[in-house]
Amino acid sequence: MPLLAPPEPKSLNDLALLLGAEVVGDGEFTVTAVAHPVFAPHRETLALAMDEGSHALLPRSHAGAAVVAAGMEIDTARFAGGLTVEGRHRVALAVLTRLFSPPLHFTPGVHPSAVVDPAAKIGDGASVGPLCVVGPDARVGPGAVLLSQVTVAAGAEVGAGSILHPGVRIGENCVIGQGCILHHNASVGADGFSFVTAGESSVESARRTGEVTAFNFDIRRIDSLGNVIVGDNVEIGAGACIDRGTLGPTRIGDGTKIDNLVQIGHNGTVGENVMIAGCTGIAGSVTIGDRAVIGGMVGIADHKKIGDDAVVAAKAGVAGHIADRAVFAGFPALPIREQRALEMNQRRVGRALARLRDLIARVERLERAAGSPADPAPDDR
Repeated sequence: MPLLAPPEPKSLNDLALLLGAEVVGDGEFTVTAVAHPVFAPHRETLALAMDEGSHALLPRSHAGAAVVAAGMEIDTARFAGGLTVEGRHRVALAVLTRLFSPPLHFTPGVHPSAVVDPAAKIGDGASVGPLCVVGPDARVGPGAVLLSQVTVAAGAEVGAGSILHPGVRIGENCVIGQGCILHHNASVGADGFSFVTAGESSVESARRTGEVTAFNFDIRRIDSLGNVIVGDNVEIGAGACIDRGTLGPTRIGDGTKIDNLVQIGHNGTVGENVMIAGCTGIAGSVTIGDRAVIGGMVGIADHKKIGDDAVVAAKAGVAGHIADRAVFAGFPALPIREQRALEMNQRRVGRALARLRDLIARVERLERAAGSPADPAPDDR
């Protein structure tokens, strides 16, 4: 039995009520799938054509109906009907893709190849798939789904209705809230990158003097005794890693969305409804406020604070705190207006050098004509 039943056919009238859209043509026409106009497999498909590029491709579509933005036309000679949508088109896209999402394939209960400790608790309707391991005192909530090769270590908890895709690893005593989605090979609860040298380290000496005067001969591990607590309705992308805290928890707030290959270091706190794009690296003990947005490939240094509703542009290098609602960009990260001004000034440097060389050449010509020797040209390297 799948978690999601196969998508049921929907009439255009039904969809119009869900989307607040206007029906064009035959409102009783039913569709069983949604697709880009070019990739519509059959006539029972609703072609998504809410931007100019996809709308132009409708004449090539095999779909029987189309959804377009308000003001765009639907050829009722070619299509049985369609929908026109006002407002934010991606909201309609979210509704439609969720409605027609293909089902997950799993069977409630414990697969014969899974290893479940007798002291573990598996909730009603939960599914523990092939080759999964559930440790002692671990808890898998009602209706949760562990697809193949998932590990839920001793004392860990997976909340009701959460979905863990193949290869997910949940470390000891870590908590995953309700309604979460963890994608392939995500890791929650590995030890943090926390070490100390017996004496002053090379980095400490470099910070203090600007030179390396100490050497890392004896590197000692600091064990991670805390855990990771993930809130409800969180999504964690494939290959993302969230490290457990040293003495307390690393926390991820409700509704936060984390992209693929994101690293969140030990002792971090990420607020609610935060969005973190792929390949971002967040060092230990960073605090990110509610609703902040962190672009792709951002690096955030340890112990920094990112405020509520702040936005950090892609590839920024954050070495200081960022206030609430601030917008930062660049490397090192600066307020975006300062960064843009700096970039414009850098672009002007080439033009300024060209003018300077031209002026030097004109002065040299004038001095030669006047018979006086020219001063040596400045080194413009």
